[in-house]
Amino acid sequence: NPQSAHRPPSQMTDNISRPYKSTVHIALPSTQYAQHLKDVVSVDEEVSNKVVKSFSIVTSQEVDGSDVDRGNDAIVRDGGDADEQRVLRINFMATDAKMLRVAMSTTYDMINVALKCFQEFEE
Repeated sequence: NPQSAHRPPSQMTDNISRPYKSTVHIALPSTQYAQHLKDVVSVDEEVSNKVVKSFSIVTSQEVDGSDVDRGNDAIVRDGGDADEQRVLRINFMATDAKMLRVAMSTTYDMINVALKCFQEFEE
């Protein structure tokens, strides 16, 4: 299933404690945009096993309860269907806060470049 969570098999069962966690939700205009962005940012594995990222595409209704008020407002307000899977969810897990920050920063940089490319080459 192309919309299922992506996690490198080598890092699924390595028994390393990664207590530092964060989840990011990025609302996109369509399922196709969400899938393209997921494909772009999920290609490269982390350099070390100190950080693990997983990716999935979800509906705005599936956004975690702590983010629903802010997240759903932003997602639905743009005219999108709340049932359409067009929200990219990225889960980060890291061994320490610095590694979490670096991984998130790098991922945001990749997302920024990808979205600029999407915008530039949009028909």
